[in-house]
Amino acid sequence: MEADLKESDSNILNLTKQLDNANAAQKMASEALEAANIEKRRLLEEAKSRDEEVSGLRKYLAIAEDGRKEAEAGKREVEARLASAEADFVANFHNTEAYTNFADYFSRLVNKKF
Repeated sequence: MEADLKESDSNILNLTKQLDNANAAQKMASEALEAANIEKRRLLEEAKSRDEEVSGLRKYLAIAEDGRKEAEAGKREVEARLASAEADFVANFHNTEAYTNFADYFSRLVNKKF
């Protein structure tokens, strides 16, 4: 009976060590899980911040795109006005002071005797 008691004590001691080891492993796993959850929350906050930054940049990009379209429309309008002004100048050059001055100069040059 004494041998059975020693064997039982030995088994209890062995089971106690196994339980302590299991508790230590569980504690390490819990600490690792807590650290992973902390890192996950940090990464989620960072992702949210980046999403907000991207959203802001998309708004600025949309504004810039609208500005670019407006600038292109303005450029086309200026080019059309310039083409119209050039065509009008060419069509009506004979009515300008420059034409009169050129005509007078050319007339004097042709009539000049050498």
